[in-house]
Amino acid sequence: MKNKKDKISRRQFMTTAAISITAAVTAPKALFSAQKEGKKRSRPNFLWISCEDISPHLGCYGWPYAITPNIDKFASQGTRFENVFSHSGVCAPTRSGIITGVYPTTLGTHNMRCKATLPENIKCFTEYLRQAGYYCTNNNKQDYQFKAPATAWNESSNKAHWRNRPKGKPFFTVRNFITTHEGRVRADAKYYGELTKRLTPDQRQDPKKMTLPPYYPDTPITRRDWANYYELITAMDYQTADI
Repeated sequence: MKNKKDKISRRQFMTTAAISITAAVTAPKALFSAQKEGKKRSRPNFLWISCEDISPHLGCYGWPYAITPNIDKFASQGTRFENVFSHSGVCAPTRSGIITGVYPTTLGTHNMRCKATLPENIKCFTEYLRQAGYYCTNNNKQDYQFKAPATAWNESSNKAHWRNRPKGKPFFTVRNFITTHEGRVRADAKYYGELTKRLTPDQRQDPKKMTLPPYYPDTPITRRDWANYYELITAMDYQTADI
C-alpha cells in the first residue's frame, strides 16, 4: 500500500476491494441486520472479478508458468484462500451455486445447459445486498442455468458500472472475464491474438518447456494449447490491473 503510483493499490483500492466469495455471501446478512436495527456501520465497497476455466494457475499460488504480477501484488495485500474447491466441474452449474449459495445438485442446476426454476425461498445473494442499500452491478455474464430475477441486479449489461450508482451508495460490482475461456486457447481462435497483444516477449510461453499433465498426449498441438493457456492468464492479469 506504500507505493501510491502502483495501479493496483491506489487509494487503498477503492476502500475495500474483494474477490472473496466468503465476504460477499456472509456480508449481506450482517449489513441488513444492522440496517434494521438502525445501527451505523461502515459499509465497504466490493469489487468481484471472475474468470473462467482455470485452476489456481497463478503466481501467488506458486505456479511456475504463471506470469500474473498484478494479481500476485493484490494477493500479497489481502487474504489468499488455499483450501477451496468448486462444487461442479463446469462453469454454469458452479455459477448457479455461487449466486445462490445452494448446491447445484439441490437446486436442479447440476446438468449443463439445463433450465431450472428457482424456488420462492431461494434468492440471489445480491438481492439481500440490495435490501441492505447496496448498488449491485454485473458486467455482464449471468448464465446461472436459471433466469435471474429482475431484483438480482440494479444493472446487468456490458455497460454496468459502479460509477452509475446514486451518490453516497455503497456498491457491489462483478466483472466477468472470459479471456481464459477454453474456446480462446487455440492460436487460430478468433480472439486469441487480440487478447494477448499486450504481452511482452518475455511473457510469451515456450511450448517445448511446458510440463503436461500425464493424461494429456504429448504432441505439438497440446503443448501449443497449454502455452496459449498461460499467455491468456497473463492477458487476464492485465485486465485485472485495468479495473
